Amino acid sequence: MPIKNKSTQMPSFVKRFWPFMVLIMSGIFSTWLYYSSDFKLDQLLMSREWQSTTVSRIEETQFNTLGMLRRVEQTSHVVYLPNKTYSRITLMKLFSNEESPLTLHISESGNWDISGGYLLTEPVEFKDITSGKNADFQKQHLTIVKKIFRMDAQQSRRIDIIDQKSMLLTSLTYGSNILYSL
Repeated sequence: MPIKNKSTQMPSFVKRFWPFMVLIMSGIFSTWLYYSSDFKLDQLLMSREWQSTTVSRIEETQFNTLGMLRRVEQTSHVVYLPNKTYSRITLMKLFSNEESPLTLHISESGNWDISGGYLLTEPVEFKDITSGKNADFQKQHLTIVKKIFRMDAQQSRRIDIIDQKSMLLTSLTYGSNILYSL
């Protein structure tokens, strides 16, 4: 009766199941890499048309740089494309103490990228159309509002996924914004 040495059985076991162990480890590593990388954020951003709504109230101050501006309602629709460009259409309503708002339609396009969980946007082109009448707003007030909008467009924002149809974008300088999809 031959006696098998236990030390020779172990290498035979390892040789037999080595490919399966490598396959399992590869699957675990790939899953971890997918869920911790920017690839998942890329796919989610490109999968839908996103919307956001913002309402800002402006207190009256002694400085008259914004004129009689008291409230801004901003509704945006944005699409992130696979070629790393984006297109955003924004409807911005400017309110003073007068009831009728002044409406700005702003079309913006540019480049986007995700790095380290942050969405980086670089606007390339802006087009705007003003509609409505409100005597409280002068041309210089509208110029300041447009400059603020352009500065806000070029930012880095941290992305936190809430669910498959909503994301929280947190700015490095101030505030947060929720992108949602219907």
